Amino acid sequence: MRLYDLKKDREKAISAAADALRSGLLAIFPTETVYGLFFTEKAKALAYALKGREKGKPCAYHVGSFDALYSVAGEQSDKIRKTLEEKLPGPYTFILPKGKEKIGVRYPIYKDVCAMLDLVGEPVFGTSANKSGEVPPTEVEDTKTLWDGAAVVVDGGSVRGVASEVIDLTGNEPVTIRKAE
Repeated sequence: MRLYDLKKDREKAISAAADALRSGLLAIFPTETVYGLFFTEKAKALAYALKGREKGKPCAYHVGSFDALYSVAGEQSDKIRKTLEEKLPGPYTFILPKGKEKIGVRYPIYKDVCAMLDLVGEPVFGTSANKSGEVPPTEVEDTKTLWDGAAVVVDGGSVRGVASEVIDLTGNEPVTIRKAE
């Protein structure tokens, strides 16, 4: 595991995390809500095992731009696009229709994580950087239980500490699945 200080060496921290993800490894990176564990499809099994996460429990895609959002989510109705463009980037995870499936997408407002996600060049998943069932981490030290499995850990100082609000847009009306409290 390599630890980077985002405030002291922003470019190196962002680049190292993106390189790890492209290599099929795990990275811990701060967002505006909590510290996240990020991974690509290649490392999904590793991330789930490290967290102790149920195999069937979905993870949201994390994107750094609207182009990336629509790349993973596909075409969306005008109504959904309007909602997304009013709320994002921001502390929300949206459940969206994609064909006959539903996918979660999160577009954080924190520019550093967006820069890292954009550098990866392929879809990235994210979840809170803690063991399943534990309190989401607000300090890099709170992520230590996952350090053995992460290639890169980025210290960005204290974060807000409130997980993203989850809103399902797959029905006729938006349904809040999880409030940001």
